[in-house]
Amino acid sequence: MKKNRIKVLSMIVLILSTYIIGFFGLNSDKNLAATTLQDSLNITAYTAEKSPGGGTSLETGQRLKVHMEFEIDPLPEGTKAGDTFEISVPDTYLFEFLGTKGVLGNDPSDPYLTYEIKDNKVIFTICDAAVEAERLYAGVLDLTAIARRTGTNIDGGGNGEGPILEITPAPDPTVNPPEDRPYPDENKYLYKDGKQIDGENGIAWAMRANYQDYGAAFDNYTKDQGQTKIVDKANGLLVDHLTPGTHFRENSLWVTVPNYIITTEDAGSRMGDRQLGANISGEKQKVPFADFVIEKEGNGNAFVKLEQGSRSYQEFQDYIQAFPDANSGQRAYGVFKHDDGTETVLIAFGTIPGSNHYYEDLRENFTEFGEAGIHDAIDADESLSSKQKEQLHDIYGKSEKSPSNGAIIAYDVAFFVDVDVPEYGSGKYTNDLKFIYNDNDSEDTRGESDFEAIWGDVKADFLKVRKKVSGDEGKELSEGKTFTFKIRDRYNNVVAYGKTKTAVTHKGIEVEVVFYRDAAYTIPVENVNESDPNHWSNFLVDGRWYYIEEVDADGYEVHIQDTSGNKTNQFKYDSKIDRHWNFIIINQEPIKLEAEKKIIGIGNLASDKDFEFELRRDTRDGSVVAYGKTTITTTDGKNKNKPITFYTDNTYTEEITNWKKMTINGVETVILEDGVTYELVEVDSQGYKVTYYTKDPSGGDPVEGNTYTADYENGGKISFAVTNQDTLDFEANKKVEGTGLLTPNKTYAFELKDLSSSGKPVVAYGKVTINEKGKNQAIEFFTTSDYSVANKITDWAKILHEGKNYQLVETDTQNYQPIYSGGTGDKNNEFQVVYNDTSKKITLNTENQNTFDFSAKKKVVGDGVFEGEIFKFQLLDSKNQVVAHGKAEVTAKDVDVPIVFYQDLDDESTKITDWTDILTEGETYQLKEVDDSGYAVTYKDQDGTETNQFNVQFNTGKSMSIQVENRRGKVPLPETGGEGLTRQVTVASAFLILLILIGGIIEYRRKAGA
Repeated sequence: MKKNRIKVLSMIVLILSTYIIGFFGLNSDKNLAATTLQDSLNITAYTAEKSPGGGTSLETGQRLKVHMEFEIDPLPEGTKAGDTFEISVPDTYLFEFLGTKGVLGNDPSDPYLTYEIKDNKVIFTICDAAVEAERLYAGVLDLTAIARRTGTNIDGGGNGEGPILEITPAPDPTVNPPEDRPYPDENKYLYKDGKQIDGENGIAWAMRANYQDYGAAFDNYTKDQGQTKIVDKANGLLVDHLTPGTHFRENSLWVTVPNYIITTEDAGSRMGDRQLGANISGEKQKVPFADFVIEKEGNGNAFVKLEQGSRSYQEFQDYIQAFPDANSGQRAYGVFKHDDGTETVLIAFGTIPGSNHYYEDLRENFTEFGEAGIHDAIDADESLSSKQKEQLHDIYGKSEKSPSNGAIIAYDVAFFVDVDVPEYGSGKYTNDLKFIYNDNDSEDTRGESDFEAIWGDVKADFLKVRKKVSGDEGKELSEGKTFTFKIRDRYNNVVAYGKTKTAVTHKGIEVEVVFYRDAAYTIPVENVNESDPNHWSNFLVDGRWYYIEEVDADGYEVHIQDTSGNKTNQFKYDSKIDRHWNFIIINQEPIKLEAEKKIIGIGNLASDKDFEFELRRDTRDGSVVAYGKTTITTTDGKNKNKPITFYTDNTYTEEITNWKKMTINGVETVILEDGVTYELVEVDSQGYKVTYYTKDPSGGDPVEGNTYTADYENGGKISFAVTNQDTLDFEANKKVEGTGLLTPNKTYAFELKDLSSSGKPVVAYGKVTINEKGKNQAIEFFTTSDYSVANKITDWAKILHEGKNYQLVETDTQNYQPIYSGGTGDKNNEFQVVYNDTSKKITLNTENQNTFDFSAKKKVVGDGVFEGEIFKFQLLDSKNQVVAHGKAEVTAKDVDVPIVFYQDLDDESTKITDWTDILTEGETYQLKEVDDSGYAVTYKDQDGTETNQFNVQFNTGKSMSIQVENRRGKVPLPETGGEGLTRQVTVASAFLILLILIGGIIEYRRKAGA
């Protein structure tokens, strides 16, 4: 039975153990990683002590500062985002921690760790950035807590490394000072003091202004009841130059009007140390008028905020200082932000006491009283005697008994500033304050505040400097560069040397700057461990300012700024403040404009050649901003790139070393203006064909172009290539002239022959299509007779050789008569090639004249006797108008004699040689023999058709001709009878009758006249 019970119990234990193992194994990976992470934690330093003063014994209400340093280097394998580790802190029941959550390291938007205080421990959670970094080192976290409850033997935290703490009761806070104590004279001077804001990286600054006059008002009243007045201070202005690393918190301005009592006669009837309505023995009064608030959290009730705008500091100070007195007493304030990132707070009161702001104007509603003014507060103050009340009514009232006539004499001012943590850490912060009035009369003081930074980081370097070249992120620089730096003190002594950890090769990528003690970069400066002999603290002078400067900028434009974007290159070593300096040095890649020149082609380079260039504004006035030159020698020859050197002047004396701006003759001069487009122009190409190339920004390949638009932000190298190619300026034109009708779109063909080579080979084939008369049209040339577009000639320097002779011949004239001009030789159609000489441009013109081939011949045939005769002709148009006269001198029969035509038969100079000048195309003409002398005339054309007409068509290539044939037979003797005799007798009889008739008429008239 007992054995059975044991078996049952064993089974139950086994089942439970299996369940427990299974339960804890549900998320075994996470727990394993967390355990491993916790085990890898190394707490390198941990303290928990009272602040200020130190020690482990605190009173309730006092502060405890917890400081921890830690590392996990490397992170355990398998660590992932969300894994946690813990460091214990003092009991959160006894201590109230200020700021229980936060982030550490890297960038707040992408931290290494987050942390939260919970259940007596700080729980740190791993973030993605830490996983990527693969380690955590130099971790720092500072915490502040307030002791709230008493206790002893309190664990100080630090996972057992902290001290044992105790909290004891604080003294009874109800013990109050005497109500009749005079205000200390030493506290009446201009005063400033500061105190850290609970749980914040901020400081509350408090100031007292014009308390000396305020105290004097009480003394004057006691002496002569207001006969001695407080002298006005015009344009009263508080000037607070904030310490570097602190910034005015918006809407944090508080201004109150103090209203102190007058002490009893036993205490000297002086300005008291308590204000109206202040607590009496810890008991609140009905009208708590003390520190009467006129401006709360920048609400603008009493002080209007003025903006800096574009004013300089002095302009802004003058503007604010004069504002109240120029605007009916309207008080004002403003914050000036300097170029180095520091700030100055300016608070203007106007004239004090003046005649604008009175104590009697101060009124407020109080819960136990209702609306009350200062006289109500005096009457309600239970600590005052009737004598004191009477005196205070005089002092604060608008009466002659008041030394200020009731005007406000003094002010209390307060505002908050935020501290740049972690760049600025714990320590004693000091601030200078000045009260300016009248014509630059002033009072000065200085305030201090202890400050304990609430921050954490996993890398607390004294000085962090990063380098970046501005521009499109990831865009490659034209040339990678390792940038170098020096750190100097105010005496120009170099205390450290720096260089980028790696070469900067891309824009927009930050590269760390590493500093060294020596110029050879062999002894690194220690940034974290102050015990290291090469730590900054061991060679920088306490309280001294130092300056970062970039050396060998090589044309880069340098901008040094802190992480807030303030332009500054200075930092200060102050052993009293745990200050961490961060800078980023932003360079704009310089504009490097480069250009090269080369000559290409098959021509000879007979002599050295100088080339000159201008870089001109392309989008404005075309003015020249740079002059370039280079020389290509015969030794260089062709196809060799020669750099072009650029200068600021056309005498080539001042070489350009910075394309943005240079100092020329003591004057800073802009070379290339941002956003302006420029073009590179070769001034004299010396006859060469100029082609400009630049680089395609996307791929860097050469593309044609000669312009560049200056871009200050991106800079970079701009490369131009200027190519001069041998040129031969040859052209040929074709023109058709004449009165004949033009058949459009006829194509005329040409050949260009090499006269200097054997066989006169054809080197080019030309053609042109003419569609109108009287106009030169360019002949296109090809290397092949099929006129393939692919073989069209665009560069004659590649076809025709220097020194050779060539001839242009029209091979298809379309029946026109070609006339050449512009060349040499018998027909003016030859030329010799000379490269790169624009004065020897070759232009050949071919002019085709109308043609019409007309001729006529005369022949005498027959059996008749012929001894020679000159025959005459007329050429008539369709209107029977004579257009030409012809003649042919025939000396024998059966011989064709050309008829010669004239415009004027009696003028040999009008002989017709070109029928296109006489005849009209389309007209029909007829040839007619004049005075044919009884010949039988026959006309036949060139085709044998019997006709004396022809129609004119120019440029057909067809010859028109007319054959005129005169035929004459044997003449018979007169007959004695028959028809011949009769005819002759008849003619003779008629002639005789006519003679008789004429004679009779003449005789009749004679007689009649007698």
